[in-house]
Amino acid sequence: MSAGILAIRPRNLGDVVLLTPALRALGRGHSDAELHVITDPPFAALVAAQPGVTRVWTTPRSAGETLGLLARLRARRWDWAIDFFGNPRTAFLAAACGARRSAGYDLRGRGRAYRVRVPRGAERGGHREYAAATHVRLAVAAGGIANGVVPSLSLPAHARESAMQLLQHAGIREPQRAVGLVAAGSWPTKTWPEAHAALLARLLRERGREVLLLAGPGEERVTRAITSLAPGLALLPPCDVPALAAVIERLGAVVGTDSGPRHLAVALGVPSYSWFGPTHPDNWTPEDPRHGYWRSPLPCAGCDRTRCPHWNCLPGLDPAEAGERVLVHLERHERHASDFRPAAGA
Repeated sequence: MSAGILAIRPRNLGDVVLLTPALRALGRGHSDAELHVITDPPFAALVAAQPGVTRVWTTPRSAGETLGLLARLRARRWDWAIDFFGNPRTAFLAAACGARRSAGYDLRGRGRAYRVRVPRGAERGGHREYAAATHVRLAVAAGGIANGVVPSLSLPAHARESAMQLLQHAGIREPQRAVGLVAAGSWPTKTWPEAHAALLARLLRERGREVLLLAGPGEERVTRAITSLAPGLALLPPCDVPALAAVIERLGAVVGTDSGPRHLAVALGVPSYSWFGPTHPDNWTPEDPRHGYWRSPLPCAGCDRTRCPHWNCLPGLDPAEAGERVLVHLERHERHASDFRPAAGA
């Protein structure tokens, strides 16, 4: 059995999408090796569909499961283990899986976990580094060959079939002109106020756009509040991550908070427009005019605080102005018929 490459990246959907350029780099630099990825169960099917990925292992939930996974990993041969996350558990897996070499970010307390370390943050010309570019730097340090920093995704055929059914169930008649709206965020401070999101949805509908609320598990309270304030708003039925990606692939645009669906849109070439408060757009936006943003003007914006006692960055972004900004952006970057794949089975 030839030695393999093990990439480790659990946690949020957007972060996993932003890993895809690094996976491309590892595949190019280690073309003779199998590429394995450890990620969280909800994202496993999406990662498994990416070119060059041989196998996906799911992250353990307990100490016992971690030891069990480690035993299975140590039964194989690894040339590299690359930790693209850097918490204690992922650092432990990278250091103890038996890989000949390990790589990770130069974080406090992780010095002994990796033989190769790179800085996680970087600035160029006064701008912060795009997160996908950060991952590519680490992949290159582990023998990868860079091939761009823009995320990209391959989707399984069954996900596209599910997407058409989901859109029909949601009542979306013209997906190519519909707008996917994201109000919730992975942190409380990244969630746009529900009243703002509802008003934006109503404004877009008044201007002839169908609006599909994109909400996932754990966002039920936000969903109830928005749908009560914007009656008749289309709601995406529950689905897995590949189907969500395939739904977004069919939409005209995705707008809203800095979120996983927004990163899916970037990877699928779907125009997006986002608002930023506690996170910084440099870190989470590629250099592509199709992906616009509106950033809070407050001096503390970009603080990366998950909780804030005086939170007013996102509430200060007026939904009426957001609507006008979104409409202008859509006029400039409207998708054309040639941008859409034929529906599965068509």
